[in-house]
Amino acid sequence: MLVNQKVRILIFISLMQLYSSCTKKDNNPPDLFVQSPLSNEFFQLPCDIKVSGYVTDNEKVDRVEVNLVSENSATIVQGFDLDSDSSYFEYDLSFIVEDLLLLSGNYFINIKAYDEFGNFTSKYITLYLNEIPKTLESLIYITSNTNQTFIYQQDSIGANSQLVKQSQGNHLLSIGNSRSQHLFVGTDQNGDFFDLNNFTKLWNVPVVSSNYPLFIDGSKSEDGNQSHLVLADGRINSYNKNGNIINTIYSNPQEWFGKFNFQENIVVVESSSSFLDRDLVVYFRQSGIEKQRVEINGEIVKIVSVSNNEYAIFSQFLDESRISIYYENLNQIYTDLELPNSIIYDAILLDNYLIFSSSNGLFKYDFNLNTLNSISSNIKPSKIILSEMDSFVYLTVGTELWTYSGNGNLNYLSNYGDSIRNFIPVYNK
Repeated sequence: MLVNQKVRILIFISLMQLYSSCTKKDNNPPDLFVQSPLSNEFFQLPCDIKVSGYVTDNEKVDRVEVNLVSENSATIVQGFDLDSDSSYFEYDLSFIVEDLLLLSGNYFINIKAYDEFGNFTSKYITLYLNEIPKTLESLIYITSNTNQTFIYQQDSIGANSQLVKQSQGNHLLSIGNSRSQHLFVGTDQNGDFFDLNNFTKLWNVPVVSSNYPLFIDGSKSEDGNQSHLVLADGRINSYNKNGNIINTIYSNPQEWFGKFNFQENIVVVESSSSFLDRDLVVYFRQSGIEKQRVEINGEIVKIVSVSNNEYAIFSQFLDESRISIYYENLNQIYTDLELPNSIIYDAILLDNYLIFSSSNGLFKYDFNLNTLNSISSNIKPSKIILSEMDSFVYLTVGTELWTYSGNGNLNYLSNYGDSIRNFIPVYNK
């Protein structure tokens, strides 16, 4: 009896010890040490970021997570999840960062060390990553007749021209987007998005038979993440890089859209119900709700954003051109300059000056001082294309290509032998 009692006591003590060991809780997190990279270290992309250090724990290190993240904690490169089975663990790994679209700025190596009880220690190491420089990769020019549109590609120095694509119909509109590596070509028969790397068709905008051309105007967003199209049936569609329509703005019944300008939060667009009844309308970009409108005289040729809340409006009424400034915050439009016996072709903003072409030549307009200077009376470009790398523009003049720089240099580049409908520089991003 006494023996049995002792056995029961021993079993009870053993069970209590076992229970105690099983329920023991460690509240001490691991100690985490980072040897590289150094805080605020500079890296030029593309780069290889070495991450090394060690972790210790009074019991056992369970795992170590390492991630490269942005300032808003978005993952930049797929992270590492390292398992451990000891109280001391060394980590040594590399992040290869070669994203063309990654912007310069502060980024973080985030390291988290866990023990077997779920306790963890987290550290952020600040890095500065300098983006991959933008480079000119190739040049695209487009020609067209009533039945066919031809897409040609050259190398970055304007040599080795080759036909890369043909599209049915007369060219109406084309947009290059180097960030997404897309090219949109709209004709009176087709509206196609092509891959800029191999010119395969990615998706299309359906074109229905009509008495009017569908594609009125277009642009890419400033960040290059979207492409915008003004359609003659009263829509402004925004497409993402996968071809999905992510937003649509509709005109009022019995109105149709003309030229437009897309900004971060608003869209400024011409809306007309007849040849004479025209308004400049502002829509909220995301909701498509009309914010305000103001009456305008003449048909708008181009809308150029010149500063916050200010837009240069180039309009045409019969044989008279006008340059007006629209103050969006006041919803007021004021005519700065009237140009009789003139037809406006195109306009852009270059170094705080408006460069525009007309039937009277190429001009430089200082809208702050209201002064107009002739660049050339002989050069009358149909298209003015702003370079994304330097302070100059490309000019298409019939079959010829010219450039004009902010310092006043006007240079002839080449003759393509056929009238140029559009010219598109293609960049690596």
